[in-house]
Amino acid sequence: MTRPNVLWIGADQLRFDTLSSNGNPYCRTPHLDTLAEEGVHFDRAYTTCSLCSPARASMLTGLYAFKHGMGTNCDMYHFLAPELTDPSQLLHHHFKNEGYRCAFAGKWHVGTEKGPGDYGFEGMSLPGYGNIRENEEFKDYLKDKGLEYKPVPEIFLNPDKQTLVTGRWGGPQESTPSHYLADRTIEMMDDYSGKDEPFFITCQFWGPHGPHMPSDEFYGLHDPGKIEPWKNFKDDLDSKPRRIKRERDDFYRDYPDDWSKASEIVARYYDCTAMLDFEVGRMLSWMEENNILDNTIIVFSTDHGDMTASHGGLQDKGLLYEETQHIPLMFYWKGHLHRGARKDLALNMDIIPTLMDLCSIPIPQNLDGISLQSALYNEEGREQREEVLQEFHGLRFLYSQRAMVSDDNWKYIFTPGDYDEVYDLNQDPDELNNLIDNPAAQDKIEELRNRLRKVTAQSGDPLKDCVSKFFGVWRTGSGQIDATSFFDDSLTAGLKGETGV
Repeated sequence: MTRPNVLWIGADQLRFDTLSSNGNPYCRTPHLDTLAEEGVHFDRAYTTCSLCSPARASMLTGLYAFKHGMGTNCDMYHFLAPELTDPSQLLHHHFKNEGYRCAFAGKWHVGTEKGPGDYGFEGMSLPGYGNIRENEEFKDYLKDKGLEYKPVPEIFLNPDKQTLVTGRWGGPQESTPSHYLADRTIEMMDDYSGKDEPFFITCQFWGPHGPHMPSDEFYGLHDPGKIEPWKNFKDDLDSKPRRIKRERDDFYRDYPDDWSKASEIVARYYDCTAMLDFEVGRMLSWMEENNILDNTIIVFSTDHGDMTASHGGLQDKGLLYEETQHIPLMFYWKGHLHRGARKDLALNMDIIPTLMDLCSIPIPQNLDGISLQSALYNEEGREQREEVLQEFHGLRFLYSQRAMVSDDNWKYIFTPGDYDEVYDLNQDPDELNNLIDNPAAQDKIEELRNRLRKVTAQSGDPLKDCVSKFFGVWRTGSGQIDATSFFDDSLTAGLKGETGV
């Protein structure tokens, strides 16, 4: 049997609830909706980490960041992991060994000096974040087509205008990086199709990651005046870890505390999502017209989500809330998969192990990611995850957090040295009611703590000992550390005045 081609389409910083197929009443995503409706979409898919480099490295290796070593963005703290520490962990090598042509287009962000071409990918090879506007090939593309653009900034999040969040691209859609990437991907599919070797092409868009700058055709597609406020927009953050409010106030001093400003940001974010959807539609139409669609597995997902003014005007990523953690994930393979929604817990690092399974390629035994093939075929009695572990190691300053989402839809967020959080996502999907100090929830909280202990130990998480020690013994409900717990019983008794010491 001829092995199928693979097209992996990735977005950058796309919330689960942005797609109209996931219930958004405003954002227009007809092509992604069709992909979801005619394929399999996971309603409970999460990122391993709400930060670009760690998440992208996890997707490419099937490993948590505490194993592949890229704990934060590669261009932030060079002493940590400016490049992949073990390139042999990249899973595309297994496809190459089985005769696949592996190509890459778009955002890499898994190393500051090396790009995908240094690891055996064909196609584009932009190291770091990519900086597509300075890329000579992109400049030549614009010149050859007689295209120009002139960005117009609009909303900044700092008075010194160092953090641009929205604006206009100032040119037609054809002049945007997203259109260029779709063209490059189509060119590669055209070049590789009809050959003896199947292809595995990855197309990673830069959008809708901020600054949100829609093209002329898409700017203003969504009216901010018609967008209802997030239910958690007025969150005062008092029940959240203290560093969250501090980071918002320090790094985003002009954060949107009024919905009229916040809705402008959301509208432009939706405009950019519609741009992405349009380019996905172009690729799908080309594939259908050229008889490539039927024998190609298509997967669509993202590295993580975006706060987009949720929870009191928070911006960007690097948090363990649903806005940044809960992501779209869908698979399409015409005539092969049991179409529809799935409630299985999934992670974006499951993508390549699943593709390996579908393509009859042996999956390495040491991965944290798993194959979702049985879910795609909707096999009865299939084994499912009982919980998913999520990690964060800091961005603007370094610290570690863990989150665990259970199969019954509860979340525990562990923040060493600060306030833990517990949310019943069934009753509180907007994560407004932190139950950590709720007497009625203590039995459930202890169950969740035990499950977090279990999953950190099973995954080999180096924070597992910290997780075990800090629960209940060292920390009070307010997040304060009980200093007496650092000592053995005799010293503790002495400090409490129970001996003559």
